[in-house]
Amino acid sequence: MDIHKPKPWRGWREFLKEYLIIVVGVLTALAAEALVQRLHENRLQAEARESVRGELNVNITTLGRRVRQEACVARQLDEIQALLDRAQAGGSFAPPTTIGRPIWAIIYTQRWQAATAGGRTSLLSSEEQRAFGRVYAQLDVLAQKQVEERHVWMQLRGLVGLRSLSPEMIEGQRMALSAARDLDALIQWDLQEAKYYARQVGVKGNAHLNIRPVSTAPGVAPDNCNPPAASTPAGPHGSSHGRP
Repeated sequence: MDIHKPKPWRGWREFLKEYLIIVVGVLTALAAEALVQRLHENRLQAEARESVRGELNVNITTLGRRVRQEACVARQLDEIQALLDRAQAGGSFAPPTTIGRPIWAIIYTQRWQAATAGGRTSLLSSEEQRAFGRVYAQLDVLAQKQVEERHVWMQLRGLVGLRSLSPEMIEGQRMALSAARDLDALIQWDLQEAKYYARQVGVKGNAHLNIRPVSTAPGVAPDNCNPPAASTPAGPHGSSHGRP
């Protein structure tokens, strides 16, 4: 077997030529690898951005239903206050058979959490990360207030079927009514803040929602836009402190 000995370089010119070939080859390979990595990161970045935007679009669209229902919520609260005023004055009132409730939206955060846990949100710019974070922080505050509001409306629904109210019951329901008004105002404020920050990241709140019809089954609270059904008015003092 013939063994070829490496040929010695013939001067510095030949050495530099070989050296430049090696350096250019290495740099070209590194540049190509960096380009492929950058393209991959850009794709992940775009996917994360669009995924989170889609989730926020559903949230903002769903919450928009609550904004459109605001007049109904205010009317329902006014009707409850009028009932309590009549009961406190000793006048007759028709005990409601149903009391509606506001729309409570489910706030989705799964995509944002998954993108954050997977490190994809780190591919976004710092400004984008802050912008998306502001929207989700506002939605988190809103979700907590919805939970508080749900408990208050459950207390107000305790008026259903009552033909007379003791002073203590009237006072308790007035406190619940006041809390319901305060929470409604805070939720409306939070909704506007969430919509404002959502617009900053390109979310319009125009998602197509597949909403199932409102249930009319017994025991299910109706929508606030349906006026509360009332039974036959009771006398000034009523017949009992319980349900008929």
